[in-house]
Amino acid sequence: MTEEIQKIIDQIHSKSKALHKVVLEERDKNGHLNSEIERLNKLLSEKNEEVFSLSKNLDSVQLALSLAENKVIENPVQTIGKNEQEIDELVKEIEFCIEQLKQ
Repeated sequence: MTEEIQKIIDQIHSKSKALHKVVLEERDKNGHLNSEIERLNKLLSEKNEEVFSLSKNLDSVQLALSLAENKVIENPVQTIGKNEQEIDELVKEIEFCIEQLKQ
């Protein structure tokens, strides 16, 4: 009977060693995964800051573009009126010069 008990004790001991080894391996994996989670969280934080910064830059560029578009829209209207007047004056002057040459 003691031999059977010793055999059972040895089996239990062997299984406990195997379980202990599995627990240590899983603990090691857990440590690596936690390190990876920390690294990824840090990277995510950096990317979020970058997105926030780019968003602010985009807002300022859009505002500048809007202001520039408003200026472009206002200026051509005034320029077109001047150009038409100048063209009319030049045409009249050319016509006058042609009449002078004909005489």
